[in-house]
Amino acid sequence: MADEEKESSGVWYGILDAALKMPGARVDRTNFLEKEFAKHNGDELSQILDLGPGKAGIPLADLTKIADGAIRSHTTVVTGTSFLAGLPGGIAMAGTIPADLAQYYYHVIVIAQKLAYIYGWPDLQVDSQGETDREAFLSVLTIFIGIMSGAKEANSALQPMTDILRKESTRKLPVIALAKIGLPQIAKQVAKVLGANLAKQGLAKGIGKIVPLIGGAISGAVTIATFLPMANTLRDELQNQVIK
Repeated sequence: MADEEKESSGVWYGILDAALKMPGARVDRTNFLEKEFAKHNGDELSQILDLGPGKAGIPLADLTKIADGAIRSHTTVVTGTSFLAGLPGGIAMAGTIPADLAQYYYHVIVIAQKLAYIYGWPDLQVDSQGETDREAFLSVLTIFIGIMSGAKEANSALQPMTDILRKESTRKLPVIALAKIGLPQIAKQVAKVLGANLAKQGLAKGIGKIVPLIGGAISGAVTIATFLPMANTLRDELQNQVIK
């Protein structure tokens, strides 16, 4: 059983790590918020960047409008066929995962980060000491994607994470505080669920090794039929737990 669980989590982290190597997979919080809230003046924008949109007083309706626009944009692109061809370096940047699987999880990862920043989360890639914390970043992404995928372990983690962030006034992720509520351990449990589900679907096999599918095509599970509901699910959960 332990080996099976290790293999399942390895499947997930293999996909996540490979997708994050694609250009643009890591969303720059400052650049993203500056673009989305460009209509606000200098002081207002500074507050948005320092505190997050919710704490800066941006109405929830405005946040959801921006979130819906981001979801629509990614939903349109994820169903197209020209996305990967336009990336610098192409699919070679994604390692050994199939092109359409890479494209799908690229958009899942990017929309998860954007929704987090819209609803008040700090920079997911830099901790409160100004250092890059890879484990925390992967853990938070795994929780988000677990929520999108209906993993109950992920949903139970959102409330305590949000409670911590509501008390913080920083652009950076409070890694130590999140570790105290067991974020890394919860993320590992979610990773096992995500990896096991992918393995059952025949999308991945082996510990950390992603193998191409016959014909390079993914089943209908990786289409607009799943991407849009998944993105909307995370939007709704983050909206209900908006940080303000």
